Amino acid sequence: MRTLCSLGGGSLLAAWDGPAQAEWSAVAEQKTSYTTDAFQFSSARRLRLTEDPSQPTVVSAEKPEDVIWEPALEVIHSTPTAQGKNELSVKAQGAVYTNNPIFNHADYRIQDRFSLDRATSVLMRYRYVPNLFLGPNFERRTGTRSIQEERVSSHHWRAELERHLTESLTGTFIGRFGLRRYNESFAERNTKFWTIGPRFDYQATDWLSLMLTYLYERGLADGHEQTQFADDVSYYLHMVSAGAEFRFNRAWDLGLTYVHRRKTFTSGITGDTHVDRFDATHQGIAELRYHLSTAATAMLSFQYGKRTSTNVLRDFQDTIVSIGGQYRF
Repeated sequence: MRTLCSLGGGSLLAAWDGPAQAEWSAVAEQKTSYTTDAFQFSSARRLRLTEDPSQPTVVSAEKPEDVIWEPALEVIHSTPTAQGKNELSVKAQGAVYTNNPIFNHADYRIQDRFSLDRATSVLMRYRYVPNLFLGPNFERRTGTRSIQEERVSSHHWRAELERHLTESLTGTFIGRFGLRRYNESFAERNTKFWTIGPRFDYQATDWLSLMLTYLYERGLADGHEQTQFADDVSYYLHMVSAGAEFRFNRAWDLGLTYVHRRKTFTSGITGDTHVDRFDATHQGIAELRYHLSTAATAMLSFQYGKRTSTNVLRDFQDTIVSIGGQYRF
């Protein structure tokens, strides 16, 4: 009996590893990108579901090429919970332009993803992009229409509710609220906006997953009440994104994404150039990834965007080619 009890107790002790421990990790990333239009680079980069698909931009007659360095660091604290886990992270990312340093900017975010149960999780995120230079533009506030630097600082709050609907299908409901604050010369463009929409991810096979997203956004600018400036940038926006992820083997995978965005301005102010104006953007992204190890990944991507509007002077095309690497430690 003494021998049996001893063996049984030893087995129980061997099976018990103690309480799960919280873990710290970090992801360092560096991308180097070539763009055919430095004015559009930031907006084109953020035309993604997880970024800021309605970031404003200035379309210039100039199309300066440039090489941009994009360092990023994310620090993650993961804690196991009875429902799954809680993952809190902070991230800082920069964009340093080789030939046009006036466009240099940074992007900061903090987010928390936590499980409600084994099938349901919630993500809460705050993102801040300060003092982003959009380009020179004609101001309206003084009546002289002088050319001034147009800059904007953006605050976004985002919530996602994700649930596994079946073994292969996951649905996500996305909600977003944001503020854009312009410099004094363009303060009538200060905008509040909100966004809603669903996303579906489908694991078709072990090597193929598909994604489909629709977002609707409404933005209301201070200019809709300040009619003396005839500069109301209020809008509504529809965005559709479709993507596919191909897993060739343990080392190689390829992501393909197509985005269509239509932004329609709602100004009815006489003399405002935004009356009856819309912008329609098509963008394709291909990213090839090579996993050197479980911690290190090399990336090569190609991005092409084309934008058309009711004003042909605002049409543009841009191409971005990027090479980079990511290391998790």
